[in-house]
Amino acid sequence: MESEETMSQAYSPAQRALHWAIAAAVVVLVPVGLAMTARGNAGVWDGVTNALYSWHKAIGFTVLLAMAARIVLRLRLGVPAYPQGFPPRFASFARWFHRLLYALLVAVPLLGWAGVTAFPALVTVGGMHLPPMPFVPVDQALSKKLFAVHGTLALALAALALVHVAGQVAHVLLWRHPVVARMWPRG
Repeated sequence: MESEETMSQAYSPAQRALHWAIAAAVVVLVPVGLAMTARGNAGVWDGVTNALYSWHKAIGFTVLLAMAARIVLRLRLGVPAYPQGFPPRFASFARWFHRLLYALLVAVPLLGWAGVTAFPALVTVGGMHLPPMPFVPVDQALSKKLFAVHGTLALALAALALVHVAGQVAHVLLWRHPVVARMWPRG
């Protein structure tokens, strides 16, 4: 999935845009997911709860589509080389860490989509409907299990995202590796 061949020292503008859009979506999705779940578990079913669920589904499905585009771009364009002097052990760790992040960024929305298909609750913002996930039966007991795994993996994703941010801060402030420049938006 990852190629060390690259034509530049930075990710393409499309790769950077997708990275930051997905990061922003995750920052929104986690607290919205926690709030909607807390309200639902408390039996608070009103316009606010419904709006939280609708937006969560719409944004989550958008993340899934964005991740598909991101994977295609990564396969086509590869990844930029690490800066000169970047320790090989960090590069090896980063490759595995990014694979795990990518896996969760695909698995979490897939599980959410499967859950809303099984429930069924495919209506999102403005009455738009998500397509049902193929081969997922309507089964509320199944949806409960899918949502449980979705929630657990979403929290794991949030934790890994925080580790990712902390790692980037450490690269900049502690180790003085300019690795973050590969993904930083260009002006």
